[in-house]
Amino acid sequence: MNPISLLLLISLWGCSAIYDEHFNQYALNVSQAAYCVSSISEWNCYTCSDSIEVMDLIENGGVRVLNALDHENEKIIIGFRGSSNIQNWVDNIQISHISPYINYDNVSVDKGFYKALNYVKEPLYKNIDSMMQSYPNYNILITGHSLGGALSTITGFEIVYINGVKPEKIELITFGSPRVGNKAFKQYMQSIGLSWRTTHYYDIVPHVPEEFLDYIHISQEIWYNEQNNGYKICDDEYSEDDSCSNSCAPTKCTSTSDHLNYINISMGNDGLC
Repeated sequence: MNPISLLLLISLWGCSAIYDEHFNQYALNVSQAAYCVSSISEWNCYTCSDSIEVMDLIENGGVRVLNALDHENEKIIIGFRGSSNIQNWVDNIQISHISPYINYDNVSVDKGFYKALNYVKEPLYKNIDSMMQSYPNYNILITGHSLGGALSTITGFEIVYINGVKPEKIELITFGSPRVGNKAFKQYMQSIGLSWRTTHYYDIVPHVPEEFLDYIHISQEIWYNEQNNGYKICDDEYSEDDSCSNSCAPTKCTSTSDHLNYINISMGNDGLC
């Protein structure tokens, strides 16, 4: 796609930032590294960038999140690990809403995702606050694959609307994320400075929980084809784009192999480490 066409698509579809494949790959590498690294001293995996320094690794209740700094690229990095067993997680996903935000009582999110984030929230937000005070000019990249994408999305909402971080400081990039919240949640997330929700062909996970249960994806979907060698910037500012990941609904969105391969990186505990 040439630059003029891409700029036209951005202006028509309301994407918050021009899609950058290299930056998306950078975030994907962090998302996979979160599966591979179980201590600060282990930052030597295949997708572990030399420019990134892990400051803390929080793990509790089956949730793992990396807290890191990249001085070369001026990033505060929050990288969530996905589920250790994708199929069991999909089979046992809790499909019930919760409205936990006093000043945003029209916003609801999945109860299971909210509960999972609470396992690491207190030390995570303390670390973010500390890093922001030390590096106020850095943006905050929040990223994760699968369940990690859901936790990243809720974190983005909370640090903006609950903790008061300026939305333009947030760079939210997820891979194979499930749906997280309702329409009100989606609308609030429109203000996030950069939001790319990357999906791959017939990946099963972006289709749970189902839309008829009052869940809707946030923008901006970037849908990769089966071979991972081409993508579409989707028209999902107001509703999900049925010509992107949703094109496989209702019967073909069943692939776990597509979920475990993003932009030719093998994802998960058994992925590229």
